[in-house]
Amino acid sequence: MTQYIATPFVAATPEAIILGKAVQAFAENLESDVVRPLLLKYGLDTIDPEKWYPSQPWLNVLRDVSEMPGGTNALVAIGKKTVESAVMPPEMDSIPKMLNSLNTGYHLNLRNVPAEDVHPVEVVSERVYRVTSNTPFPLNYTYGLVWGFAQRFRSPGEPFTVRIIESEYPGGVFEVEWGNK
Repeated sequence: MTQYIATPFVAATPEAIILGKAVQAFAENLESDVVRPLLLKYGLDTIDPEKWYPSQPWLNVLRDVSEMPGGTNALVAIGKKTVESAVMPPEMDSIPKMLNSLNTGYHLNLRNVPAEDVHPVEVVSERVYRVTSNTPFPLNYTYGLVWGFAQRFRSPGEPFTVRIIESEYPGGVFEVEWGNK
């Protein structure tokens, strides 16, 4: 049996769906002038935050953004903005809890994806975790998500860094470090 590795920009199954609240971040992100025409192109111009939508059109938007000049910055901005509206378990109140619940949050916002379509977390040390994104979402978008979650769930004034680690996974591998050294 071969190891499952997500294919960039391709929904894991044709039945994969995403919560409108997560998609809505596109229209509201820092690079909305870039994203709005793409949402229209893929039929995502009017989003009900409580409805579920096929994942592939959303991935098509991300792919198109990634191919644009300045696409890297737009993807990071979209990832950060997505965090603001993402549905997360109510017990989230720290970076470690958030990272350890990343898969739960992922599956609250996406459905009909394989069990291997996940974000495994490795504890490197008490204040350093490594997150692997085995999802079809691009590296810069996932970086924005991880950075946004660290920002959202850190203690007030707590410093943090998110580093990209080279890997075969299209969604990337990230090392998250927080707190004073």
